[in-house]
Amino acid sequence: MQEIGESNSPVQPLDETEQQTIMRIEEAEELIEQNRRLIERSREILASAPELAAVAGKDARHKGAARRRS
Repeated sequence: MQEIGESNSPVQPLDETEQQTIMRIEEAEELIEQNRRLIERSREILASAPELAAVAGKDARHKGAARRRS
């Protein structure tokens, strides 16, 4: 009786084209994950942009007032 997963043909080693295809798939998966992290970080930065703009505006007003006083 043949078990599940067994076959009558021996396992053939991957040829060069198949190896390159697997490498490209792995590289693509890494790039997709890297892009996902970058998008997530960009969204975090954009979400905090109003807060950053408010802080920058306060700093600019303080610097402008200090210049006018001198």
